[in-house]
Amino acid sequence: MTMAAVQTTLPARRTFGEWLRRNPITLKEMRSRMRGRRAFVVLTLNALLLGGIVALVYASYAASANMNRSPRDLQSLGKAIFAITVGLQLLVTCFNSSAATVGAIVAERERQTFELLRTTLLSARALVLGKLAAALLFNLLLILSAIPIASLSFLFGGVTFEEIFIAAVVLIVTAIGFSSIGLFFSSIARRTAQATAASTITTVVLVAGIPILMLILQGLLSTMVYMNSRGGSSLPSADAEITRAIILWLLISLSPLSASVVTLSTLVDSKTALTMSMPLSNGQPLVLLSPWISYSLIYLLLSILLIALSIRAVKRADK
Repeated sequence: MTMAAVQTTLPARRTFGEWLRRNPITLKEMRSRMRGRRAFVVLTLNALLLGGIVALVYASYAASANMNRSPRDLQSLGKAIFAITVGLQLLVTCFNSSAATVGAIVAERERQTFELLRTTLLSARALVLGKLAAALLFNLLLILSAIPIASLSFLFGGVTFEEIFIAAVVLIVTAIGFSSIGLFFSSIARRTAQATAASTITTVVLVAGIPILMLILQGLLSTMVYMNSRGGSSLPSADAEITRAIILWLLISLSPLSASVVTLSTLVDSKTALTMSMPLSNGQPLVLLSPWISYSLIYLLLSILLIALSIRAVKRADK
C-alpha cells in the first residue's frame, strides 16, 4: 500500500474552528442569538454600564485630586478603574453565563423539538457541546466588549501583566463554569422555570452566599480555636489554626467574587501571583496556592463533571 493510500484512509483531524462550523447546533444557536435585537441590546447595556461607572470614578477623582497629580495617585486611579471593570464584568459573566444555557435543552422539550433533534445523526455529546459552545462564544464576545473600557486603566498605569492574565483566566473559567451549571440544570429539568430557579439560586449562592458564609465561619472558627487553646483541648493550637485556614481557603476558592478579591489583595500586599500566606499565631506563615489557581482548577473540574452528567441525561432521555 502506498503512502498516498494510507493518507486517504486516515481520518483528517479537525481543528476547533472546523468543529464549530460543522456542528449544526452551534451554527443554529449563534445565528438565532445574533439575528435578534437582544444580543446587541445586552452588549450595548454592558458597555454603557461599565463606561458610566468608570466615568463616575474618574469624575470623583478629578473633583477631589489636586492639580499637581502625583504618579502614585494616577496609578491608584488606574488600578481602581481596572478592578471595577473586571469586578463588574465578573458579576455579569456569572449571571449571564448561567442564563444563556438554562433553556438550552429544556426549552427544546417544551417546544417538542427535542425528540426531532434526537432522531437525527447528531450524538448527545455533539448536542450538549454545541449548545455550550454557542453560549460560551456569546459570553466571550461580552467579555471582549469590556476590553476598550478596561484599557483606559493603561493610560494611568499601575496595572501589571499578572493582573491582566489573572483577570482573563478568571473571566474565561467563570464563563465555562457557570455555563456548565445552567446547561446541567437544563438537561435534568422538565420545565424552563424549574431550571431557571435552580440555576439562579446556585449562582447567587456561589457568588454571594459563600462569601457571607465565609465571614460567619471565620468568626466561629476563630472563637473555637481560641477556646480550644484556652481549654486544654487535645487538638494543638497550630493544627487548629491550620485546619481553620484550609477551610477558609477552600471557601474563598469556591466563589468567583472572594477568589478575585483575595487574589487582588495578595498581589498588592505580597507582590506574588502564585501563592498566598496566612499568618499563624506561632509566627510561621501557612503558604497555600493563590485563590485564582485553586478556583480555576475547581471550576474546570466541575465543568467537566457537569458536562458529562448533561450528556448522560440527554442519552437517558432517549431510552
